[in-house]
Formats: sequence, structure tokens, C-alpha cells
Amino acid sequence: MPDLHSPSDWLRWIARNAKRVLVFLLGSAILLAGVAMLALPGPGVLVIIVGLVVLATEFAWAERALDRTTERAAGVATKVTDDRRGRIALAASGVGMIVGGIALAIVFDQFLVVGISIAAAGVIGLGTLHPAVGRWIEQKAAVGINDTDDVPA
Repeated sequence: MPDLHSPSDWLRWIARNAKRVLVFLLGSAILLAGVAMLALPGPGVLVIIVGLVVLATEFAWAERALDRTTERAAGVATKVTDDRRGRIALAASGVGMIVGGIALAIVFDQFLVVGISIAAAGVIGLGTLHPAVGRWIEQKAAVGINDTDDVPA
């Protein structure tokens, strides 16, 4: 326990811990929304990564989990984008998700958020086809491969 003799020490201690609690609550809510989006429409993996980014601002365990998650996601994305058929399927599904999400949001106004999240997932999918994003993904995937090579079986 820190030395809390003055009121300013108490206020600093409360503010520091209140920030950690708020970061934990916000990051956990985003993380849980991402996990739900794995089964529901929406960019689940991306939202999980955003939740881990928020948590990593205060917690070292979240930073480690963020590194592992981005490496695994990059490895999977590399497998899809390395193959011509995979790129075509990714482009088609991205365009389909954008069109379908916009149509859903327009036709059924009660599903506006769902439609927008589906369209956003399509944009993200198409974004992985950009050469600069592809290089970043390959770099992250290579980091994951190199890390697992060092671990004894």
C-alpha cells in the first residue's frame, strides 16, 4: 500500500485506480462485444483487437494477448490472400457484405447498427487486399511464425 498521508496522495491514488477500473470496464465491454460478433454479424476479430488495445493501455497481460491475437489473425489472413481464389472470394464477400449491409440498414431501419457493422466488416475485408496492408499482415504473420519456432515442442 502506498504512503497516503496527505489528501493529494489520496486523490492521486484514487484517480490512478479509477482510471484502471474504467479502462478495464470499457475494454472488457468492447472485448465481449467482439466475442459476441464472432457468432453475430459484425467484425468480431477486429472488435476483439480494439478491446485488447484499450486493455493494453493499463494491463501487461492484455498487451501479450493483443500480440498473440494479431499474429494469429495475420497468419490466417496471409493464407487467404496468398491464393488467387482466396483473394477473389475475399473481394466478392467484401463487396457482398457492403451491399448487403447497406441494403439491410436502408430497408429495415430497426437493423441500422447491424447493417452498418456488416458493411464495415466488408470494408475491412476489402482493406486486406491493399498491398500496404498485405505487407503489414505478412510481417505480423512472420513474427508469429518466428515466435513459435523458438518454443520447444
